[in-house]
Amino acid sequence: MTAELLVISPDLVQEMVAHCLAGRPNEACGLLAGKDGVVAKVLRMTNAAASPVRYALDPKEQFDAYSLLENEDLELGGIFHSHTRTEAYPSPTDIRMATEDVPYVIVSLARDPAEVRAFRIVKESWTDPEGEVVEVTVRVEG
Repeated sequence: MTAELLVISPDLVQEMVAHCLAGRPNEACGLLAGKDGVVAKVLRMTNAAASPVRYALDPKEQFDAYSLLENEDLELGGIFHSHTRTEAYPSPTDIRMATEDVPYVIVSLARDPAEVRAFRIVKESWTDPEGEVVEVTVRVEG
C-alpha cells in the first residue's frame, strides 16, 4: 500500500486511539491492514520495548499479523504508534528504526483529543540512520 493518501474510518481511528490511551504510560503500537490506501483493520500489538519513549513490535505478534494479511489478501497499510508527550511527528529514533515503505502513523496523546498524522520515511537504504520525512494525508471517512 504505497498511497500518499491514507483513508481510515472514524471507528478505526477510535480503535487505534483507544489502544494508544490504554498503553499509557508507555507508547503503544500496531499495524494497519487494508488495500489501495484504505485501512480495513487495526491490528493492536504489544510494545515489546515497554517504554514511554520508543516502541518495538512483538516479534510473534508481528509474524501472526503478517500471516493474517496474507490469509485475508490484505496489505500492510501502515505502522502506528503513540507519542505520549510529544507532537505527532517522527522522532530521530522513529526515523532511524523505520524499515518499511508504508505510512508511519503517529497518535499524539500530548493533547486532547489525540492528534493522528501519517508520514512516509524515505531512505536510500533501510539501514541508514536518517531519511526524508514526507507527510501523508490522513482522511477520516466512512
